[in-house]
Amino acid sequence: MRANTLTYRMQKICQIHTSVTSMTEARMLANDLMRTHLAACVQISGPGISIYRWKDKIEQSDEYYINIKTSAARGDDVVNWLKQHHPYDLPEIIWTECETTEAYAGWVHAEAL
Repeated sequence: MRANTLTYRMQKICQIHTSVTSMTEARMLANDLMRTHLAACVQISGPGISIYRWKDKIEQSDEYYINIKTSAARGDDVVNWLKQHHPYDLPEIIWTECETTEAYAGWVHAEAL
């Protein structure tokens, strides 16, 4: 019975992942997302190494990973914003709706106006 109560209390947020080649680019995107209230939280990690095929060549580059938390209602707004402001020609933009606690979701919804 308790598990059903917890499931019922879960709320949805949107988590969006992207990557860039420098900490400067990552901070610029993160600060702009925060300044415009599109995100409640932006986490930057890295550097990591990305190995990928681009224009028939195997490429390798250092990247910084950006994890954006926003309300489920603002997810599309963040994705569209990233499409316009991301420095890559073809940015990695992966998102999912996640369930989280009622308290955390409340904070995310209050911050991502």
